[in-house]
Amino acid sequence: MPQYVVIVEADALEGEARALVRDDEVRALCARVLEEEDIEESATMTIVFADDALLRSLNRQHRDLDAPTDVLSFPAWESGVDDDDVAPPEVPRDADDPGRYLGDIAISVETAVRQASEAGLPIELELSHLVLHGLLHVLGYDHETPDDDAEMRAREESVLGPAIHASGSHAD
Repeated sequence: MPQYVVIVEADALEGEARALVRDDEVRALCARVLEEEDIEESATMTIVFADDALLRSLNRQHRDLDAPTDVLSFPAWESGVDDDDVAPPEVPRDADDPGRYLGDIAISVETAVRQASEAGLPIELELSHLVLHGLLHVLGYDHETPDDDAEMRAREESVLGPAIHASGSHAD
């Protein structure tokens, strides 16, 4: 299996919230999807697990929405930086060149806990769904049109199974 660099940051969380974030499982899920999407080895990304306060702040700063949210994605290729290391994932790369930086994902563990409870899902599955959803956005998937939404949902279900959308609780 190719090696990817998935930086998991959850230092701001304490106690039970921190224990919910299983770094190795997050990295394994990301590696599986990156390999399936044929992303070059050594591609790098960061996932920050935080609370509602941080996600609310980020949501306000980047989307002009003054409310917490479950997951935000910041694809490097959308950053406006003119650099080959942040090119969209589908751009071919030189085999001798190190992997590109894919982007950042921020996840609210507080919101994940609420959503899991409301949907009747295990928190581990909800957190996996948010990691996957954020990762797919970083890789260029979206849900702005019905066709795009269907493609993204199908991709999520191919990784996590149909139960992830069975309750209908995810507006995505």
